[in-house]
Amino acid sequence: MTLSRDARVSPRHVAEGLLLLSIPVILASIYYWTSLSFQNGLALDHTAPRWYAFWTNSLVHDHRPGDGHLLNNIGIYLILIIPCWLLYRVRNVERRFWTGLLLMLTVGPLIVSGSSYIAYNEIVGLSIQNDRGFSGVVGAIDGFLLVSVLQTIADEQEEPIAMLSLGLFFGYIFAWLGATTSRIGALALGVGIWVVTYASTFTEYVAAPGQLSQWAENNFMLSVLLVCAAFVSVHGFAIALPPEIVSSSGGLINIVSHGAGILFGMATHIGVRYIDLTDVESPVMT
Repeated sequence: MTLSRDARVSPRHVAEGLLLLSIPVILASIYYWTSLSFQNGLALDHTAPRWYAFWTNSLVHDHRPGDGHLLNNIGIYLILIIPCWLLYRVRNVERRFWTGLLLMLTVGPLIVSGSSYIAYNEIVGLSIQNDRGFSGVVGAIDGFLLVSVLQTIADEQEEPIAMLSLGLFFGYIFAWLGATTSRIGALALGVGIWVVTYASTFTEYVAAPGQLSQWAENNFMLSVLLVCAAFVSVHGFAIALPPEIVSSSGGLINIVSHGAGILFGMATHIGVRYIDLTDVESPVMT
């Protein structure tokens, strides 16, 4: 795959960046500039669900104890979507990114809300009257980015180097999850993966650290984006799966919607990868 290396900015990519930024603007506009009764009408009430609320509930956020629910989702969205977009730009497969994002924004809320409704209302027997928030879609973007990191490693690195990178990445996933959520088992698993990966560097199947360092020097822009994408995707993964399901404000953290979103994002990446799309080479990075 031919990588883009020119960092010039064109009107097209300015427009794309503004389009990505328009999503937080829309969410904030609904939150701050529409009435509470209007927003409540868009939320999903499991006791009396309205068909459209399975999608519109992703547009509204809780007002108690403040705007933290909205700001958290916007912040995590931004730290995930920007490196994801840039990673696809550098690899000259932008259309996969936009196709995936379109699916996550249109179909994602339905999958997330449907999963939440079935899990809580039909299986657990817990009726939620205020199911709302963009976090399920953010989870989908995180899942999409996680698999994008894996796919980039597989596509752009030779097999021994890729094996080293994958070992480091999977170890980081579990170690970070364990360290940030007090899951000792996950932390131990992550450290164990690192130990096995290091031991494997003495075989012919896994590259030595120096080879990975040399690859990073030869592919500087891609390696920087790959490290950033790996960091924020794992950070988002840990946030989506907290050890406690009750927030500091006393509300229920809907980990079902988070998990469903992550899985849908992963499936979306797999789907768009095998769609026969002819990408237009970026004038910005070529």
